[in-house]
Amino acid sequence: MDISSFLSAIAASARTGAQRNELADVVRMRSDILSMSAQANAAVVSPQKPGRLTHSIRTALAARMARQSCAPMLASVYLEALETLAPPPALTALAHEEAASEQDVFLAALTQYADLVTLRPKDATRADILSLQNAGLTDAEIVHLTELIACVCYLARITLGMQAMAGTLPPAQTAEPEAVTGLESVGFTAEPLEWVPYLQPVRLEDATQEQRAAMKITPSNTKISDYVLTLAHDPESLAVRSPLFNAIMYGRDGLSRAGREMGALGCSLINHCLYCASVHARRFIQLTKRPELVEIIFAEGPEACLNDEYWQPIFDFSVKLTRSPGTFACSDVAFLRDHGLSDLEIFDLICAVGIFGWANRLMHTLGHSTLAP
Repeated sequence: MDISSFLSAIAASARTGAQRNELADVVRMRSDILSMSAQANAAVVSPQKPGRLTHSIRTALAARMARQSCAPMLASVYLEALETLAPPPALTALAHEEAASEQDVFLAALTQYADLVTLRPKDATRADILSLQNAGLTDAEIVHLTELIACVCYLARITLGMQAMAGTLPPAQTAEPEAVTGLESVGFTAEPLEWVPYLQPVRLEDATQEQRAAMKITPSNTKISDYVLTLAHDPESLAVRSPLFNAIMYGRDGLSRAGREMGALGCSLINHCLYCASVHARRFIQLTKRPELVEIIFAEGPEACLNDEYWQPIFDFSVKLTRSPGTFACSDVAFLRDHGLSDLEIFDLICAVGIFGWANRLMHTLGHSTLAP
């Protein structure tokens, strides 16, 4: 089953007729997002040029990360796919969250990094990139691996969100994490930042035709950002992720642009992606003329009290889906419905949070931010 069919099946499994009808409309109106999500999954799990990150390794890691993200239904999709690849026992064990053998330096390095960026992306540093390089990974392989991790984390949030909308998400099995405080010390700001990569970006003059197509190079291009040039190490993923991002953040109807920006901001706050938080704080302020809300969020962190009946539920929802997928519940969707959000608006918010879990895991782990001159 491909990812689009998998997500559509979740919508069709809604417990009540009214929910099924609402979700059928969502699936119809956002069919482009479901289709592009399936393309993105194929690009990271079964790319045309997998290299040393074979389809079996990628699929086993995807199953492991889906399980760690508390999305067992998604994990089952990867486990079924893994069986058809006849993997060695070590990869089957890996998919079921067992440790990789330390004797296999390459696989152990992949697994350690995948576990970190899946569960604690905010803790990733340049030292983790150096560890991968010391284990023999090339810059291109590191980008391929990070895209895989980030995409699966995105799909896990979409899966959980759609299950909650359908009323089929099982009760939470894990405890609520402790409150995160003191975020003002990590440098969140709405001021413009620059992003500095830990890897060597692709040289534009040396880019392949596939890389140029993924970056959408035209004769009028005078400068491509280092971020895009870094992601061009995996052109197949870049080519599908960019249109997916645009469809989620700039799609017509549904949740307002400002609502999607709040989803991006709440997610980036939890993942400590200073660059994403800066960009989307500014966009939120431009759209709403509410700088005081951003100031409160940056000062108080995930527990911020916004004193706003519309923005508080959206912010809280974004924080919870990002920080604690194991405690995410049908009641979280019901709460938004009670506050007047339609199912299409809720789906758009879920997608915005999910795609920024993806973006954060690229930008925060593959480089760092500095104040723009």
